[in-house]
Amino acid sequence: MASTGEMLWSTQSGYLTNNKLNKDFRKAAQPLMRFRQFVGLKEAFGKNQGESVNWLKVSNVSTYGGKLTETNTMHETKQPLSWGTLTVDEYGNAIPFTFKVEALSEFDLKAIIREGLLDDCVKCIDGEIERKFNEAKLRYVGGSTTSGTVTTNGTATGTNTSSFNAYHVRKMVQELKKRNVPGWAGLGGDYVAILSLEALEGLYADVEDIWQYTESGYKKILAGEVGRYYGCRFIEDTFATRYTYDSTARTATAKSWSGAKSLDGYMFGSPTIREAIVIPEEIRLKVTTDYGRSKGIAWYFLGGWALEWDTIDDTRIIKWDTKA
Repeated sequence: MASTGEMLWSTQSGYLTNNKLNKDFRKAAQPLMRFRQFVGLKEAFGKNQGESVNWLKVSNVSTYGGKLTETNTMHETKQPLSWGTLTVDEYGNAIPFTFKVEALSEFDLKAIIREGLLDDCVKCIDGEIERKFNEAKLRYVGGSTTSGTVTTNGTATGTNTSSFNAYHVRKMVQELKKRNVPGWAGLGGDYVAILSLEALEGLYADVEDIWQYTESGYKKILAGEVGRYYGCRFIEDTFATRYTYDSTARTATAKSWSGAKSLDGYMFGSPTIREAIVIPEEIRLKVTTDYGRSKGIAWYFLGGWALEWDTIDDTRIIKWDTKA
């Protein structure tokens, strides 16, 4: 019988990590993400999986200011307050390998695995955030190249038969402006649109001459940015707008618009999505077992996302959509 204080080493567990490697991993991931660059961060250190994170949301004033009478007191109003909530979850994926494979490989096996995990991490996180964008209430359907319909219940009621063009850009921008949706301060007040390759194809064909007249001081500063038109910056996306990602099933299903000429896209102001981070995405090395023969590398993230404003009165996002 083992005496008190002895340790059975084979039952111990844990993981190895490398701060520099993690920083390099996140630095490489950021330029590849399209949706994540537009989330608002809320640190949630100390939280655990399944726990909730809350943040305060402040709406516009309830009643307008107005003319004052000299003998009366100042008008007073209030700003409605509400709480937003999101749940913290774990995300990750791992690739196991053996000492023998590593020893016999002519290439840097760990570098190859890290590259594959980087691609997977980017798709998972961006895919999850796109699913939150998809909860937006505003939907825009192109009935023709010169007409469109807006719905406000989160469901497109018509079939989109038009390519995404300059007309639809203007109408979607106007819809956001009518609702006083703020633009992005860091972009000079511009809105942003993240579009699938298929949606951008129609826009390129319609406005390719317009890029020539962009002001000389304009610079592409966003990841995936391809141009600017009508006070909106356009970002090309190759995954989240083209596949429906399911983090529980660990699948990505290609989207298909029957009879249409496009795929998904989102136009939005600020803010959009709230992100809570407990542990930023990082690379983890498996604790080697079987006397150094069994190894592995994983990426891991602990956090969550939620739509910043989930009511139609305060919505910030409009989706280029079609009836299923």
